[in-house]
Amino acid sequence: MSYRDDFYIAQNITGYSGNITSNPTVYFKRDHEFGRITQDHEDKTKIGRNKVRVASDYKIYNEGGHAKEFYNGEDQHDSRGLFREVKPSDWQSAYLILAIPKFTELKSKYGKQGK
Repeated sequence: MSYRDDFYIAQNITGYSGNITSNPTVYFKRDHEFGRITQDHEDKTKIGRNKVRVASDYKIYNEGGHAKEFYNGEDQHDSRGLFREVKPSDWQSAYLILAIPKFTELKSKYGKQGK
């Protein structure tokens, strides 16, 4: 069983950052839950499924040439590229869903307990 198979599904894809044809980071959201799959990073511990978080104030926006994720009242994460929103019916989704079966485990930076 993969980490959070109930959440990391095609219907929850909201967008991506990076090059659509070259291992983009894929963003997911459902209600107040959110997460991402990082497919490529210089720091190999940051590759894989992000811990699913919950926040009612979550939003992602572009500023200064890269995406910022805001939740719990402050900016929490700066991405390396711009966020590009997609809908499940958009052509880009065909590339993005490939990350789901390819990266099934929680990022190793969290350890086995997902901390």
